[in-house]
Amino acid sequence: MTTLLQRCQTVTAKVEQLTLAQRHANQQRLVQERTREWKSRIEKLQAVKVRTGCLSLDTEAERRADAKRAHLRHNASQVLERLKSNGDIAQLTDDASWTRLLASVEGLTEELENSGELAWRSHIEKLGAVEDPAWLRQRAPSTPMNDAAIAAYQKHYGVYSGLVRPALPRSAGDLAQLSQILDACRTEAAKVTFDVPPDVQRFFQAIQSDSATLAVLTPSVLEWLGENGQLEHYRIRSVGR
Repeated sequence: MTTLLQRCQTVTAKVEQLTLAQRHANQQRLVQERTREWKSRIEKLQAVKVRTGCLSLDTEAERRADAKRAHLRHNASQVLERLKSNGDIAQLTDDASWTRLLASVEGLTEELENSGELAWRSHIEKLGAVEDPAWLRQRAPSTPMNDAAIAAYQKHYGVYSGLVRPALPRSAGDLAQLSQILDACRTEAAKVTFDVPPDVQRFFQAIQSDSATLAVLTPSVLEWLGENGQLEHYRIRSVGR
């Protein structure tokens, strides 16, 4: 039979095992918490770096970002030294150095975001703006050539709007695509003719309403169609009786 002393020793051993297991569980929980805190912030920083790395920040913005990077490196070194010397991650819960490290990551992220947004707006402005398709439709006479050019322009303009709407580019590819799409918009806009003579406008309106007769085919209309390479696009047919 086991003595009371042996039973007490067994209970003590079990309690010590449970205490150690609980300590390990707490340690694991703290590691997971600190990992989540760090991962969420560093992933956001990495994403912002990708979106701003293709932009040219001004000198003052670069200086501020460099200062934030130095601050982050300093705080990271402090936390690493604490862990090397102690090895107990539980201390990071109450250690101000961990809070400072997280804050420095957030500070660098915010600085890059703010400076990047200004640089992106500046880049867009330097490339120049293009008109809304509605502006072209309101001012350009409706002709087959104008309608085709504006339709193509509107398609390119949709891509342009999608590129310039976000606060930051997604990557360097957006900068290259923006230049290309602006060229495409301007190419189509250059095809739009605003000074269409009134009788030519009446001719196209009659064509569109299926009411065109030879009466609308005046000499000036023939001349305009010839100058714009449109003569072969139309045929004369008898309506019959």
